[in-house]
Amino acid sequence: MADWTVICERCGAEARLDSAGWRCPRCGAAWTLRSPDRLDPAHLGPAERTLWRYEQVLPVPRSAAVSLGEGMTPLIPGKLSGRPVWFKLDFLLPTGSFKDRGAAVLVSHFRRLGYQRLVVDSSGNAAAALAAYCAAAGLACHVFAPAATSPTKLAQASAYGAQVTLVEGSREQVAAAAQHAAAADPAAAYASHNWHPVFVEGTKTWLIEVWEQLGGRFPPACFLPVGGGSLLLGAWRACQALPSPYPKLVAAQPLACAPIVEALERGDTDVPPVTPSSTLAEGARIAAPPRGRQALGAVRGSGGWAEAIPEGLLLDTLRQLWRQGLYVEPTAALGAAAFRQALERGRPMPESEVVIVLTGSGLKTGDLALE
Repeated sequence: MADWTVICERCGAEARLDSAGWRCPRCGAAWTLRSPDRLDPAHLGPAERTLWRYEQVLPVPRSAAVSLGEGMTPLIPGKLSGRPVWFKLDFLLPTGSFKDRGAAVLVSHFRRLGYQRLVVDSSGNAAAALAAYCAAAGLACHVFAPAATSPTKLAQASAYGAQVTLVEGSREQVAAAAQHAAAADPAAAYASHNWHPVFVEGTKTWLIEVWEQLGGRFPPACFLPVGGGSLLLGAWRACQALPSPYPKLVAAQPLACAPIVEALERGDTDVPPVTPSSTLAEGARIAAPPRGRQALGAVRGSGGWAEAIPEGLLLDTLRQLWRQGLYVEPTAALGAAAFRQALERGRPMPESEVVIVLTGSGLKTGDLALE
């Protein structure tokens, strides 16, 4: 733990991970982690099949882990647009989304530091994941969500025992309410999946698993949904833990809210906020991703690119996945839609199979299937 430090992405300020807040106190930008982050496959425990098998590159030891059995989700062959691909089934994690990876490590981190209550701002999968792991850890959980959130989306978090508070206003106002509540309670921590670097350390395990499942190699490219960016940043952290060559990371966002796509197209260093419109991919409707600068660095550093997905293609891709037995929610179909769109545009594709991450279960949005 002593070797893990955080560094501000903007001003370069440094702090110990176990004493740092959720963002840089000097300039307000997001933290990045600096750590002994090289994985030695020879030291992987064969009996451990959860993400905690990668303990050597996680900021929490296995002995302090809060676990619901998360990790080592299936990697299965499939087809899209007539091309063979691999699907990484992270929608099969305990609460039905990839957010369980980050939640397991972040909740374990905060419990180890002695916090009794975690405060979360989310209207969907992150709320459910953090509420579940708080329940497993014996911690209280307080979820702040937009007032317009469908009650069915928050039912899962409530079922785990979380207190839910609805906030009128923008997504940014919801986050501000959560931050204020956490700051007012010495026993509470702001457990933001969009801000805290430890959450990303959990999400990096999906690509380390893929590396193992493919026999100790990376695929040539990975297509993945991007909203706040933790899945993407986790992938880039996984690359830093293992030998190259690395996969091209392709960020998929809905056309209705694609700040990272637009920033990449302009050659920006930061990601300016956008004005989002409605989209089926609600989980990626993040107008101002807090770690946008890091997300741009991950895409560029991997040699990847980004795709903005129109609603018609998203819906058609969702149906195609369902017809293959892959019952996912709309946001989870973004990566698959990006692969199809890239093919249609004639972008050169690797000859070997790429990996497409499926992030959230369709059981969370059953009303859409009925419609």
